[in-house]
Amino acid sequence: MSQYLRSMGEEVVECDLRLGGKYDLRGIKVNFDGINRVYFLAWDVGGAKYLYRKEYQLKQLDWNLRLLTNVMPQLQMSKTPFLFASSQLAEGSSTAYGVTKRLGEVWTNLLGGHQVRLWNVYGPLEEPSQRTHVVSDFVCQALTTGEIRMLTTGDEQRQFIHVQDACKGLHQVICMGLQGIHDLTSFEWMSIRRLADIIADYTGAKVIPGERIGSTSSTRITGRIPNWSPSVRIEDGLATMVDEMRHCLQQKEGDNE
Repeated sequence: MSQYLRSMGEEVVECDLRLGGKYDLRGIKVNFDGINRVYFLAWDVGGAKYLYRKEYQLKQLDWNLRLLTNVMPQLQMSKTPFLFASSQLAEGSSTAYGVTKRLGEVWTNLLGGHQVRLWNVYGPLEEPSQRTHVVSDFVCQALTTGEIRMLTTGDEQRQFIHVQDACKGLHQVICMGLQGIHDLTSFEWMSIRRLADIIADYTGAKVIPGERIGSTSSTRITGRIPNWSPSVRIEDGLATMVDEMRHCLQQKEGDNE
């Protein structure tokens, strides 16, 4: 998001735990001087391997509640316009992630902020871990092992959105001052198996489905952003990720020689 905003000619002040402990939004006092809008994106998040595991629920609950109880009162005091990035899992969810995202939506509404629900954002490559999201996970598996081992049969359906389109949508919502909840998605359903097959076509990897039957989200579309639509076809977005991963692996090989 920071890169996108800078490309639009905006000055950006980043506050992210990855920059060091002094940027941990669970406890720090935020300096809003000179800030005319805030994108509240920070969250304890990961792919299905992380979000749905029972042993991680309490950690997610604690982490995200501390984020909310620290940041929201400061936003209220500063009166700085802000956008809260939520998720389609905020509606009817039984996970700590979804419940805390819903709480964030309620709080945002009370403070007059802006809200967006993101649907399975893909594009950035992630280091393999328990938190890795499905698209990056499949691309990495395909190019490092020659196989895509799925957790499920892959029949479950998902909607995806490329990070480039997500950034444009987030920026548009806050610039237009839109109220209510708006969805950022492709508005097109795709099975996880189809996702794996596309990546396999680009990489020559073998797809190995799992035995567990996944579930398709029944979340309704709450609102569309006026004059916005996704522009990156998932086939093109996946091809770019495969090319980027190949380049990264070639660089690592060169560094190890």
